[in-house]
Amino acid sequence: MPILMEGRSNYEAIMNIVIVGYDKMLAALISGAKFKGHNIVGVFRIDRVRYSKPALFFKDIFNPSNDLSFIKSHKLYDIKADSVKSKAFLDEIKRLNPDIILVGSWSEKFPLDVINFPKYGVVNCHPSLLPKHRGANPYFWAIYSGDEKTGVTFHLMDGNFDTGKILMQAAFKIDESITGGELRNKAAKIAELMTGELLDDIKNNKIIPVIQDEDEATYDKYPYPDIDVVDFLESAKKVYDKVRALKPWGYCSCVLNGRVYRIESARILVYDDNPSFCGSALQDMPKVADYHSYKPGDVIEFYSDKKMAVVKCVAGVVEIKVL
Repeated sequence: MPILMEGRSNYEAIMNIVIVGYDKMLAALISGAKFKGHNIVGVFRIDRVRYSKPALFFKDIFNPSNDLSFIKSHKLYDIKADSVKSKAFLDEIKRLNPDIILVGSWSEKFPLDVINFPKYGVVNCHPSLLPKHRGANPYFWAIYSGDEKTGVTFHLMDGNFDTGKILMQAAFKIDESITGGELRNKAAKIAELMTGELLDDIKNNKIIPVIQDEDEATYDKYPYPDIDVVDFLESAKKVYDKVRALKPWGYCSCVLNGRVYRIESARILVYDDNPSFCGSALQDMPKVADYHSYKPGDVIEFYSDKKMAVVKCVAGVVEIKVL
């Protein structure tokens, strides 16, 4: 007879779950599973991959990560291994005997003996609308690519990165001013809401896995060479998107009047050579009104007291605040 929780219907039995993840997505998966009353039998955190055992011992005492603090706050078992590829991890999985493994924000490829062990397999939570933006940091790529929407996809793992059958997917709009970090936070909130529903639907056989359309697939490399370099041979929109997409993981840099600057923020003054609706920006900056006479990369105005520059792009004009 299945164990039932108060507030759950007679058809919603508890699932035993192992969660593997990092940062916001780890917390989202834990919170979502616990909210629906499922039993988390173990958690594997990225600290155990990044640090040696002696280094992690002292770090956990003197400078514990947010992941460890969250795991402890929920009184969850902290899985002891140094990789999902290790024998120690497989032994832990066999001992804990989960019905399913949930994964979020993880860069290691899972071996098939781990993938095939749980009754319901290993399910990855990928923060994009797969098959679009496979790979690392889809938050950056969704913004930098100029996408109007993104989403969260739960899919089965199959031995490759982000290619397995889709179990559940939700889309949401990308706000025009959102940063990469803010998009990550929003995706984590969506993932948390989806997690409990996903587990219940899997348990009750309500999901039909859908094969990804390879013709629509994109795989993005992150980071890539010069990811933080702004090129004014791109449009003002592209420059703006790159600056906000990279936050909070880093600052973009650019060359202004022969000097390298780091960029704190940017905004579009002229969009694709059509004045944008930026209040009185063009009226307050007479030189900008004559932007057609400048070449890409030319500094139209530089306000040293405000640490701001107005720069002509190949299409449009961007205002940059430098550090």
